[in-house]
Order: sequence, then C-alpha cells, then structure tokens
Amino acid sequence: MNEMVTGLLAMPGWVQAFMAFFALMVVVMLFGPGFRHRRVAKQFAELAAASGATITPGHDKFSDSFVVERDGRRFTVRRELRDATSGPSYRGPRGYLMYCETPLAGSRWAHHDVDIAEEGSLPPVGSVPFRTGDATFDKRFTAYQSGELGRDGWVDPAVRGAVTAFFDTTPLSGSLWVRAGTLQYVTVAPKGMDATTLAHVLRDLSAVALAFERSAG
Repeated sequence: MNEMVTGLLAMPGWVQAFMAFFALMVVVMLFGPGFRHRRVAKQFAELAAASGATITPGHDKFSDSFVVERDGRRFTVRRELRDATSGPSYRGPRGYLMYCETPLAGSRWAHHDVDIAEEGSLPPVGSVPFRTGDATFDKRFTAYQSGELGRDGWVDPAVRGAVTAFFDTTPLSGSLWVRAGTLQYVTVAPKGMDATTLAHVLRDLSAVALAFERSAG
C-alpha cells in the first residue's frame, strides 16, 4: 500500500488529477442513482403529506401515488421513473416524472389519445399531428392525436383558452396527455412543486378537463 501511495505521489500533477476525477466519477455512477432516488421519494412523500394525502405504494420502488380532490374532481398524483428500459414505443419525457391525472367523463375519450406540448415532443406511436386553424395556438403548441373522438373541430375556442391558460400559469414545463380516457399532466417533479403550486396546477387542470368534456359532447 505504501508503495502504491508513493507511486501515485510521484506521478505528474495532471495524472493525479485525472485519476482523482476518474475515481469520483466511479463513485457517482455507483451511488448517485440511489441518492437521487431517495431524494425524489422523500420530496414526493413530503408533497403528499403537505397536501393532506396518504401515499399508496406503486408497482416498484420508483413509483407511488396519492389521491386528492380539487373543485369536486378526483385527481391521482403519481411518480415513476422512465428511462432507457421503457422501450421504443414510449415517446414521452424521461427521468423521474410526476403525473397529475383525472378521468374524463364520456365514453368517447376512451378511444382518443391526445398529446399537447409547448416545446414539442416525439409523436406517440400511431398518432398524427393536427392543427386547429388558430394561428397563435398552432404556433405555440405541438399537438398529436390518435383514435376517433367522433367530432371534428373539438379543439374549439373554449378548449384552446383552457389549454393556453393552463400553460400560462403552470410553473413547470410538461405535456398534456389524454390516455385511455384520462387527462394527464406530465412533468419532471416533484422538485420545485409544493402543495400550494400543486393545488394551482390541479385547479387549472380541472378547467382543461371540463373544456375537453364539454367539447366532446
């Protein structure tokens, strides 16, 4: 051991710096994911507690959820990890994600998926881009849909107004989805999300859900 230390000290300074950096990267790679996972889990648990809700364990150690009610609507707030193992069919954001979701009334939404984002996104498999005819809305948002809603022009002024207002007031970047009859807001969180912010997000998401339901008929 003494000979090893002596040999390291005899090396040029740049070699010592490189080896120290390499050792640090190894430590980060080995222990970093575990630290981050525990931090995210702790933040999510604190958010649930501050919202007066109880955590329900998910399907693995990277997922759990809680339920709250806002404006008479039931919301599930959940977290999960999306990474390279999510498969090629998954086209959404990756990393530690938080979903705020609520069921949409009406059977039509069960067969119509939607993806709306400000910064663009990969289109969900089988979906097609759509334009609303509103130049301001279409310039700001990238939107895809698949399935059959049964009514053309469903993104009417009320829907566009609710979506625009939602993104105007939401502090974190994310996407609005409709999947299997459920409206979802998907974002990287819970970092930066406290109970007050979450309440505002759910209030505005409730307005989007109502606009979607009315538009579908």
